[in-house]
Amino acid sequence: METVAVVIPTLNEERSIGKVIDDVPVDDLLKNGLETAVYVIDGQSTDHTREIAVEKGARLILEARKGKGVAIQTAFKSIAADYAIMVDGDNTYPIGAATEMTRLLQTHDVVIGSRLTGTIEPGAMTKLNLAGNILLSLLARALFGARISDVCTGFWAYRSDAIRHLELDARGFELEADMLAECVRNGLSIAEIPITYRARDDQPKLSALRDGIKIGLFLCKRRLQLERLKPSESGITERTEPMTPIGGGD
Repeated sequence: METVAVVIPTLNEERSIGKVIDDVPVDDLLKNGLETAVYVIDGQSTDHTREIAVEKGARLILEARKGKGVAIQTAFKSIAADYAIMVDGDNTYPIGAATEMTRLLQTHDVVIGSRLTGTIEPGAMTKLNLAGNILLSLLARALFGARISDVCTGFWAYRSDAIRHLELDARGFELEADMLAECVRNGLSIAEIPITYRARDDQPKLSALRDGIKIGLFLCKRRLQLERLKPSESGITERTEPMTPIGGGD
């Protein structure tokens, strides 16, 4: 049986982490021949996030360093599975869509859940954040030629062999921009599904203006790095050969 790892980076998510874990579609994935394990990568939470995650059956990985990017890098290096689903721990993303994402991973290397082609619930995103997400996605498409509608989404799914090609550098909220750049560099195929983005229960950790500028500058930096690569290393030609999962499945 193949395996899927649901990877959840957390920092003080006690109000929502239990809901996210409860909503993982374990039974549906099992019907599709996938055994599921949930991993919470916690970055120094001071509330009851860790205790709730363990009570809900998640496997806890402690990360001494702060930053979402650092947490995901630790997860990708520590976890063996045929597929990996990355989702935020604030219950804004519909983790139930993991079933559809894994289905698309049969024909694509990477799948994202797009908020901008789906539905954004009232109160889930400010007008400033919405404008910033649209502009950053337009910038990403212009810089990388990637057909991606929502570069800043926190809902990504990967085949294991795709993860092995990623050389991530981002420490914080530039993570998704870094993942896109690495997908392009490696010629990975990306599919999208529209999702419903929900309002979170607490205050967001991301600053729309400050972090938006950082993400935009990071995208530009990664594009310049790709320009310095040889043509065969730049990801301009999309990968065409099939990618075989090599993770922890039987």
